[in-house]
Amino acid sequence: MKRESFHRISRRWALLFGGVGFLLFLLQGGLLFHNGLEERTKDGDALLLAATHSFSLTLEGELDRASFLAAAPERFASLAGELSLFARLEGDRLVQVIRGHLPRGFRLPGRAGMTDRWVISDLLNPDGVPQFVTVRTFQGNDYLLGVRLNTSGLEPFADENVAPFLTDPRGALLWHDPRDPSGLGVPLDHRGWLDREVLEARTWKEIPLSTGRSVWARTQGVEGARISVLIPVASVLGEAMRFVYPALLLLALMGGLLLAFRRLWNRQVLPEFRGLLDLSQVLESRLAVARDPEEVSASIDDLSKDVQERLDACRMEEAHSVLASLLRALRVLWRQQEEINAFGEEVSAMNASLEESNEFLRKREQIWGQTLRVARLVKGTHQAREEVAHIAETIKDMLGAFGVVVDRLEGDKLVPQAWSGYEEGLPPEPVKVADSLIGRAVREGLVWAEDVRQTPGYLTLHDSVASEVALGLVHMGRAVGGLTVSFQERRPRDEALLETLTPVASVLAGYLDASRAQQEVRDSYDYLARKLQEITGIYHNETEQHLERIGAYCSRIARDLGREQRDVEDLALFARLHDMGKLKVPQEILTKPGALSEEEFRTIQRHTLWGAEIIGDAAWLAMARRICLTHHEKWDGTGYPFGLSGEQIPWEGRIVALADVYDALRSPRSYKPGLPHDEVVRTILRGNDRTRPDHFAPEVLQWFQENHDVMDALYDRYQDLPLG
Repeated sequence: MKRESFHRISRRWALLFGGVGFLLFLLQGGLLFHNGLEERTKDGDALLLAATHSFSLTLEGELDRASFLAAAPERFASLAGELSLFARLEGDRLVQVIRGHLPRGFRLPGRAGMTDRWVISDLLNPDGVPQFVTVRTFQGNDYLLGVRLNTSGLEPFADENVAPFLTDPRGALLWHDPRDPSGLGVPLDHRGWLDREVLEARTWKEIPLSTGRSVWARTQGVEGARISVLIPVASVLGEAMRFVYPALLLLALMGGLLLAFRRLWNRQVLPEFRGLLDLSQVLESRLAVARDPEEVSASIDDLSKDVQERLDACRMEEAHSVLASLLRALRVLWRQQEEINAFGEEVSAMNASLEESNEFLRKREQIWGQTLRVARLVKGTHQAREEVAHIAETIKDMLGAFGVVVDRLEGDKLVPQAWSGYEEGLPPEPVKVADSLIGRAVREGLVWAEDVRQTPGYLTLHDSVASEVALGLVHMGRAVGGLTVSFQERRPRDEALLETLTPVASVLAGYLDASRAQQEVRDSYDYLARKLQEITGIYHNETEQHLERIGAYCSRIARDLGREQRDVEDLALFARLHDMGKLKVPQEILTKPGALSEEEFRTIQRHTLWGAEIIGDAAWLAMARRICLTHHEKWDGTGYPFGLSGEQIPWEGRIVALADVYDALRSPRSYKPGLPHDEVVRTILRGNDRTRPDHFAPEVLQWFQENHDVMDALYDRYQDLPLG
C-alpha cells in the first residue's frame, strides 16, 4: 500500500495559497501606499504655498503698519496689530520704546544683520519666545520692529500624516504643532534641531531622521525662516494597510481552505490519531495497575501484540512510523526495567546535587538582581550608594560570608564606601594600596587567600576571618576600587563563586567611577561660581558673608517649598551671582553716599541685563542667568528690567527677590545703617514707602511669615566681619 506524507500534502497546498495571498497583499498595499503618499505630498505642497504666502503678507502688512505708526505714534494702541516690539533707534541704542519690554538706552547687538531684512531672534523678548525682527527707516528715523510668530495658519494642516515645522536658517526648532498628532514633534523638540538633510530638501525626498523614524520631507524658506513639512512613512503605510480590502477576499479563500483541510483531517488523519490516543490510554492503564516485574512483562507482551495489529492496518505514513517506534520501544522496555532500578540510587544522588545547584543559582540571581538595580541608578548617586550597601549585605547573606567591603580608590589609599558583617564592629579603616591584600588585588585583578594568616600583605579586618577573596574594580581600563569578601572558614578557590562576583564587580566599578565623575563636575561648578562670586564682591564691596547668606536663605526656602534636591543645590550656588552685572556699573555710582540721580538709577537697573550677558547662554548656567534677570522683578509688576508680574517671574527669581531684600535691609552700607530683624520683618510683611508685601510671591511671603526666625539665625551664622 502506497503511503503519502500528510506533511507533504499540507505544505504543498499552504505554499500555493499562501503565495497567492501574499502577492495580492503586496500589489494592493503598494498601490495604496503610492496613492496615499502622492495625496499627502500634494497636501504638503499646499501647506508650504499657503504658509509662505501668509508669512510674507503678514510681514509686509506690518511694515506698512509700522510706516504709518512712525508718522502717527499716538495711534499705536489701536493699530498695533501683530507688532510686539516697536522702538526708535539712534545708532545702535534705543531712544524711544513705543512697545516692548526693552529699556530705553539698551544697546542693540548685531544691528547690521537686521537692517532691511527680517531675521528670527529670541534675544529681544524677555520670555525667550522667538519673533521676526528687523531695522527699517521711516520718516528719516531708524526703527526696530518685532513681529510675533503667528503659526495659526499652519495648525489646520497638521494631522497624523502631515507635520509642519518652523525653524531658523540653521535648523533650530522654533515651532511645531503642540498637539503633535504625528508623534514627530516631541522627540524633535527634545533634540531642538531638524536634521540637515531635511533643511536641504527642496523637493520631496525620503530621509531617515536621527530619531529613528523615516519621513518624506520638503523645506521652503520664507523671510529669514524655514518651513519644513514631514510625512511619516510609517503612518502612510499604516493607512494604506487599513484599506487593503482584497484581504477580505483572501480571508474567505483561507476559510475555504480550512474547510477542505478539516474534511481531509476527518477522513484520513483523525482516525489514525484517535487510534494512537486509544492505544496510549490502554498503555497507561495497563502499566498503572502493574505491581511487580512479572505483571509489567505480561502487560508489555499484550501491548506489543495490540500494536502489531494496528501497525498492519495503518495507512498513514507518520502514524505507521509512530507505531513502529512504539513497538520497538515496548520490546526493549522490559530489558531496561532492571537498569532503571539500578539507576534509582544514582538518580537520587543527582537530584540532591541539582537541588544544591538550584539553591546556588537562586542566590546568584538575587545578588545579580540587586546589582542590576545599582546599574540602573548610577545617575542618581545618593540612591545608588544605598543600593551598594544592599549589595554588600546580599553578598554576605547569599554566599554565607562573614563580611563584605566595597572600597573606592582615592590617591594611594582605598577608602570604604559600603560594608556589611564583621559582627558590625567596623567601619573598616582606609588602607594604603601598597600595603594591603585589597591593594594587591587592585594591582593584579584578583587575590584568593585560602588562609589569610599565610598570605603576605593581609591586614586583619577581624580575628574571625580565615579566608578572603579580593577583586580589583576596574572601569574603562582604570582602577577605581576593590571588593573584599571574607569567610570564617577556610575556602579553596571556587570558580562558580568568582563567576557570580565578576559582573557584580563590573557594575560596582562603573558606580564608583560615575560617582567620582559626578563629584568632579559638581566641584567644578562650585569652584567657578565661587570665583565669579569673589570677583563680584571685590568690585562692589559685597562681603563673602553676604553672598553666603543669600545662598543659605535661598536653599532653605527652596527646600521647604518642596523643590527637588538638585534644584536646591543649584540655587544655593547660583543665587550668589545675582549681582554679577554690577561689574559693569561705574564704581562711583555704586559707592555714592547720597541719593542717585534718575540716570544713575537707570544705570544701576541695567545690572540685571549685564549680569545675564556676563554669564552667557551656557545650558548649565541657565538658572544663574534667570536669577540675574529677574531678582528685581516684583509680583505686582512694578519691578525691573521687564516689569514681569505673577507667574511670569521664574521661581528662582521669586525666592532670590525676598532673600536679597531681607539681607539688604539687615546689612549696613556706606549710605545707611543696618536694621534689626524685627523691624525688617515688619517692613516686609506690612510695607513702607519703598517695600510692600505685594512685591513678593505669595508662597514665598507665607514661608517668610512662618519662618523668618530661620533667616535671623542664618544672618547671625554668616555675620559680616567688622571692617577694618
